[in-house]
Amino acid sequence: MNLILLYPADRIPGTSDHFRLRDHRRVHLLEVLKVSPGQKLRVGLLDGPRGEAEVVTVAAEEIVVRAECHQPPDTPLTDLVLALPRPKSLKKLLPEIAALGVGRLTLLRTWRVEKSYLTSSLLRPEEHQPLFDEGLMQAEATRRPEFTLEARFRPYVEDRLPALLAGRLGLVAHPGAPTRLADLALAPEQAVTVALGPEGGFLPFEIELLEVAGMRPVDLGPRILRVETAVVAVLANLELLRQRGLASADP
Repeated sequence: MNLILLYPADRIPGTSDHFRLRDHRRVHLLEVLKVSPGQKLRVGLLDGPRGEAEVVTVAAEEIVVRAECHQPPDTPLTDLVLALPRPKSLKKLLPEIAALGVGRLTLLRTWRVEKSYLTSSLLRPEEHQPLFDEGLMQAEATRRPEFTLEARFRPYVEDRLPALLAGRLGLVAHPGAPTRLADLALAPEQAVTVALGPEGGFLPFEIELLEVAGMRPVDLGPRILRVETAVVAVLANLELLRQRGLASADP
């Protein structure tokens, strides 16, 4: 953990800046960081500002910290529309998605997505939120991705996606697309919604509907990637393109 997330339930009643840690964060502070009173930690309020905390007391049952958080929270610029992957893959992906800065994650059932995936326990908040938070603490971020499940492809793409793309660049990763992702020019503050298909990719009619909704197909390169690899590659490359745009804008 490079940052300790603090939740509203951690706040000690009657105080504004004292927080009590009793879960796996306490274990990490005790066993990995071996904290002691007076030690300073990087902390952040969930969906809020980041800052520093001082360890007040250390006990076997709990650790109390006093936090001062004034650094504005990060603002993710990328939304991800992902064909619902198999649960084992999704479990690996959720921390990475949060760490790489996704503002909204939409899991979408496409033709090639097995119906049984819709029953995964990872779709419940109590299962996926801790995985998001794991990624946030790794990346020193605090914004937990908004999570949406869309079980019907056409109603989502035709009725809701066009409005969600307002003011954003829409991209869909698709092997063989005439435009390469690497050739795009992105402004540093360009908001993007990117869609990735299941193993085997989107079907042609799904690509057509996504294009009608405002998504532009882009090719990731000559290699066909697993979903776990493709998601990380796309998110990392979008941030690289923004950084390239920032560098070219410098005088």
